[in-house]
Amino acid sequence: MQRYQVDLDEMDLALRRLYDVIRRLDGAASKARHETGLARDSLGAGFDEVHEFYGEQAAVKAHMENVAAQLCAFAEEFARKLKWTRDAYENADS
Repeated sequence: MQRYQVDLDEMDLALRRLYDVIRRLDGAASKARHETGLARDSLGAGFDEVHEFYGEQAAVKAHMENVAAQLCAFAEEFARKLKWTRDAYENADS
């Protein structure tokens, strides 16, 4: 029977990098939520286009928040599965 060796240190490194990606995605989601957008009075008032602009800006902001949240959820699921796999290999060696 052929056995394979798994480098647990490499899996640990991959997990650390993945957790860093998750941290950065959380930051991006927070920025999309709290630091994007213009104040309602920043473009002036009295013309129809301003309402259309703010509506489109809100749609883009929501889309950015959604993309960041979906990427973060994917990365968290991947990290969970990688950690489970890493732990299973470690327990098999014990």
